[in-house]
Amino acid sequence: MIRFTLVCDNGHEFDSWFASNESYEFQIDADLVACPHCNSVKVSKGVMAPAVARTDRGQKHVEPIKQSVALVSDSGGELRRLARELHEKIVASTVDVGEKFPDEARRIHGGEAPDRAIRGQASLEEARALIEDGVAIMPVPILPEKLG
Repeated sequence: MIRFTLVCDNGHEFDSWFASNESYEFQIDADLVACPHCNSVKVSKGVMAPAVARTDRGQKHVEPIKQSVALVSDSGGELRRLARELHEKIVASTVDVGEKFPDEARRIHGGEAPDRAIRGQASLEEARALIEDGVAIMPVPILPEKLG
């Protein structure tokens, strides 16, 4: 995992984690990264200090997180249409809570907040922890036109 300091076109600075630089590039190109302060998707890397690894500690091995993917021949466009419809339905049926998603999902799951459908951003670690704790979440499909 790589942590990048990011900055939006409005000057807001925030950190986000990515599986790799390629994952960062893909998510930025697909407008999947939004500023938690203003929801702008015009985001780029900010100035970062290099991380220096310590050699005096044992390092914990973390299995890479894998995402289900598919290579689909869809000359008629039916699957793309369905993905677009699903994305639109999710957006229309949920409240965007932005970066507060993991905390709000836990509150709803625990009965501490009103039961409602929400969407927002979560790191891979946060999503994994939610699933392991029995919180039923799902990724929002990427819009077909963002895939190229």
